[in-house]
Amino acid sequence: MNALYDAMLDLAPNQDAELIEGYQRYAALLTTILTPQQIETYAEYIQRSGTIRVFEELTPEEFADLTAQENVIATTVIADEDASMENRRVAALLNQRGQHEAAPDLEAIGEIRH
Repeated sequence: MNALYDAMLDLAPNQDAELIEGYQRYAALLTTILTPQQIETYAEYIQRSGTIRVFEELTPEEFADLTAQENVIATTVIADEDASMENRRVAALLNQRGQHEAAPDLEAIGEIRH
């Protein structure tokens, strides 16, 4: 599909159809709001951090730790209601499948549900 989809798939490979569909939806939606370079940068961020962060859950310190390009990506995702929802959905799906380290922002919520 694209580098972002591949990075998500590499992060938590799973044959789960719902999770794969979540990756596809999120990656496809982001191609409509991010530039190709931003897609590459986001994919590199996922590979480097080993996580899919829920951008709305980042602390000010965590935002400050992002590069300028990553900050623009995070802000763009937050500003787009659909992208923000898909970002949260992918993190929730990962947590439901026990991949808390891949989606740390919703770990406490995932633990409460168990």
